[in-house]
Amino acid sequence: MEQRMIRLVAAHHPKEDFLLKYCDHYYCDRLSIAVLKKSPAVEMVTYNHAHDEYEFLIPLTPVPVLMIDDALYFGEVGYVYPIQSAHEHGVKFKASDISYDHIVIDQAYMDAMIRKKGYEGKEFSGKFEESNELKSYIQLFKNECAKGKTCDHEKMDYLAALITMTLVDNGLSPTASSRKESHKYQKGIASVAAYINQHYKDDMDVDLLAKMCGLTKNYFISAFRKAMGETPYSYLCKLRISKAKVLLETTEDSIQSVAMRCGFKKSNTFTTLFKSVTGQTPSEYRKASKNS
Repeated sequence: MEQRMIRLVAAHHPKEDFLLKYCDHYYCDRLSIAVLKKSPAVEMVTYNHAHDEYEFLIPLTPVPVLMIDDALYFGEVGYVYPIQSAHEHGVKFKASDISYDHIVIDQAYMDAMIRKKGYEGKEFSGKFEESNELKSYIQLFKNECAKGKTCDHEKMDYLAALITMTLVDNGLSPTASSRKESHKYQKGIASVAAYINQHYKDDMDVDLLAKMCGLTKNYFISAFRKAMGETPYSYLCKLRISKAKVLLETTEDSIQSVAMRCGFKKSNTFTTLFKSVTGQTPSEYRKASKNS
């Protein structure tokens, strides 16, 4: 296997047997797609890493917490979550019966496509909608690769180019940039949820969040619950507790430091909420995670 293909495969997951055990795999020498098999018997293996290749995760079912740099996301079906070259990222917390398309693209090939499309200097960030065009190209790529020895390699290279171009256009175009800004500052419940994803460590004023949507406070809370399945406060708490779990498992920071890094001003407030959600105090959770 040539070096470029080795790098593409390794970028999917740090464990070498991940693709073989848990995924259907479709690839050419520029682009690799791993599809996590959806089954109650297949438990998602958690990871956190960085690599030079570009990466795009497309949930086929809701995916638990995604970590991209210092932002947390709950993977939503119908969206593409891009990871820029060399940025730290991963999936945290074990889960089963989930699935996603995981696309990895050679760095030099993607960089050349970005220049060709006129987006040099721009970076992928946040998330963007998965277009029907992209879905079609991905499915055609899978279908051709599934033919095995009889597949048309020239056709696969052409489809890889179409997938890459579409990801670039959808993720880096001026309209995509506007959409990213709207995730942070403009109207819409999804925009507010994305804003919370990025700023969960900061003080959150529900009145300000409501103004982002142009809604009254009470109507905003009701609309948010209808769209997201929980109140803004509950959603914020879920993000903060998720981040706290990561810090408790991966650092030796004090409980007070973990609380502060997750947006809690008082460690006792953090401890009370953490125990109500997990059934354990932060110290108990840390000890259990070290022993597991």
